[in-house]
This record gives sequence, C-alpha cells and structure tokens, in this order.
Amino acid sequence: RLNAYLAYVGVASRRGADDLIKSGKIRVNGQIARLGVKLNLNDTVETDVRGDKYSYALYYKPRGEVTGLHKSLPGLHPLGRLDKESEGLLLYTNDYRMTDALLNPEHGHEREYSVTVREQMTPRVERLLMSGITTQEGTYKKAVRVTLSPNRHTVHITLSEGKKHEIRRMLNALNLTIESLKRTRILFLTLGKLKSGEHRILTEKEELHLITILSSSV
Repeated sequence: RLNAYLAYVGVASRRGADDLIKSGKIRVNGQIARLGVKLNLNDTVETDVRGDKYSYALYYKPRGEVTGLHKSLPGLHPLGRLDKESEGLLLYTNDYRMTDALLNPEHGHEREYSVTVREQMTPRVERLLMSGITTQEGTYKKAVRVTLSPNRHTVHITLSEGKKHEIRRMLNALNLTIESLKRTRILFLTLGKLKSGEHRILTEKEELHLITILSSSV
C-alpha cells in the first residue's frame, strides 16, 4: 500500500502518510493519490515533502574478509553477516528499519547459496536437507530448494530461515566437509556481474521492489 511505502522510504509514519495523501500532497503516476491505493512495481510516486534519504547497495564479500563496515560504502552497514571463510552477496544500507524485516526468520525471506564439498553427495543429502535437520546447536527448517550438481560435489541450497552458521551446521551434521560456500541471492537480488570485492548501488526499480517486499514484513 502507498502509506506503507511512504513510511518505509522515510517520508512519514503510516498515519502521517495517510494525512499527506488526504491533503493531496502525494501523486502516483502524476495523479493525486487516494487513500488505500496499492502500488505496482513500475509506478512513480512524487511528493514535495522531504523525507530521510536512504541508500541501498550490494557487495560481493571476498572469502577471508570479516563482515563489517566498508570504506567503499561510507555510512552504510551490512544487514546480516557472512562468516570469514564464506563469500558472496551482502546488502548494505543506512535504513535500520530493514533489519528485522529482512533478518527475522519468521518472515521467511529466501537466500540462496552455492556450496562445494569434498565428499561426493548422494540423493540422501538432498532428501535430508528438504526434510529439515536437527543438530546439537538446534533445529533447522527444511530447505526451500536443493539441487545437486552432476558431479555431486556442489549443491545449490535455498533457505528461508537465516540462522547463524545454518548451512555449515547442517552439512556438518551430514558428515560433509565444506570447501567453499558462496551466497548468490538475497530475495530477488543476485550477484549478477559483481566480482569479488565489488559493489553497486541498487536502481530505483530495485529499491521500490525491495521496499515493497520488506514493508509487508513490518
């Protein structure tokens, strides 16, 4: 909804956004908006009201680097972490409101990983990952998708929970030795053409899509 979007981009609270809409200060696709309107991905929202400016960026964390603040992304912080020996996609932002919306396991937002192991995996690994696994550290929900490579040394895993060291603990419980672990996707955002150590700012279309998804989680 329009009021949720306006709240998420920092223009006003939801109640304040409703007041702005009632007063005719919000336009959607050039037309004065009405209460209760729902946005589509390609809609353009305009207002003369000045809100906080939030930035969102994707970063390809190299293996061996500790997740944290990055000099190439001043003022932004990572949402979530990858351990030092893992690599791949991180989302950086100065929008603290996204933290719970993205990271809370109850919201079920997908993350995808590519994992290479020393041993050759059997179909049993796929079945167990798709059933959920209990380890000494806790119980992990079943994977959304699991795909084994033809050589059975690499597995692509999509998860919706996001607990600490989740993949490492699950595969360790299956007596598999991880040689490399890469996060390739968060929600609809992928590594794309990013190379290790590179970053890019999200496009306006990506921002709107991201905010639309996460605003439904708050």
